[in-house]
Amino acid sequence: MKKLSISALAMVAALVAASAAHADTAPGWYVGAGVGASLPMDPTIHEGNGRSTGGRMEDVNVDALGDAGYAWNNGLHLEGEYFHDQNNMNRIGSYNSAGHLSNNAAFANVLYDFQTGTRYTPYIGAGAGPDWVNVSNVGRGSVGYLRGETLVAGYQGIAGVSAQLDPNWAVTADYRYIASFDPKVGSTTGGEGRISNASNNVIVGLRYNFDAPAPVAAPAHPMAPAVAQHGSTKAMYANGQANFTVFFDFDKSTLTPEAKKIIASAAKEYKTNGYAAISVTGHTDTSGTPAYNEKLSVRRAKAVEAELKKLGVAGTNISEKGVGEDGLLVPTADGVREAQNRRAEIVLSK
Repeated sequence: MKKLSISALAMVAALVAASAAHADTAPGWYVGAGVGASLPMDPTIHEGNGRSTGGRMEDVNVDALGDAGYAWNNGLHLEGEYFHDQNNMNRIGSYNSAGHLSNNAAFANVLYDFQTGTRYTPYIGAGAGPDWVNVSNVGRGSVGYLRGETLVAGYQGIAGVSAQLDPNWAVTADYRYIASFDPKVGSTTGGEGRISNASNNVIVGLRYNFDAPAPVAAPAHPMAPAVAQHGSTKAMYANGQANFTVFFDFDKSTLTPEAKKIIASAAKEYKTNGYAAISVTGHTDTSGTPAYNEKLSVRRAKAVEAELKKLGVAGTNISEKGVGEDGLLVPTADGVREAQNRRAEIVLSK
């Protein structure tokens, strides 16, 4: 129990250590690794002679995993994972035992992030795959020991939270119930025996996303146009069109309260002055890769579109697109954070 308490404190400390605010999990390819505490469930041992006996595993053991996967903008992840643990047996019935059971599983996982617009992202998931189980000297001298390796189907359920350390790195902490179908192996007295195989696991890990933008300090722009970062609720009119602009924080597609006011003004203008269509174009600054910025600009345009629909504008009258780094409001070199370029433009036309 003391070991479990230490593991729980380490998990909490790792989350608190997330020092840089960042919006949700970045989409794209990622890799990760983790270590944690395995709390095996006491097994039932079906011995080679047909008898069943209860066993007792050690309270806490160590497990480890590595994974690689892809995250989409909608919060869905698909990943492959290698998982290993070894759970030591210390009693069979009333007899001492020194055997162990180890798992080497290859899981295919599906996970879903609950977007919060903050550095913290709760997630749930499930996985299944082949589990290579090794049973070593589990049993009693009088009735024989179970020994051997076998391949069975394994599965797991996952619930946890990630916290962004910076645009590329995140720390994760989750609970996993991991189990397999009962492995069947040989007995030293002849025949075969089975043992149940399940554990509760608390795992802390690190994840690296390859497509997230790297933070770059923004240089001063003394000649930058005088455009307010948070925009204005007043429309600009030209050629029978009304134009509104909303701005976003760095690497975010979450609408600020000011942005929502501007979108509300655009929706009111659309409804009251006979406009027939609305186009929304998402933009980014030049920090990050062009591929990542293309996706981010689409997320920004979709966030504005969703808010317009919420305000009663028919989706059939809205067109949206993201153009990434194209169409900079303030021209900059590559890799520069510029607040006025992180925007979405709303154009109402008749």
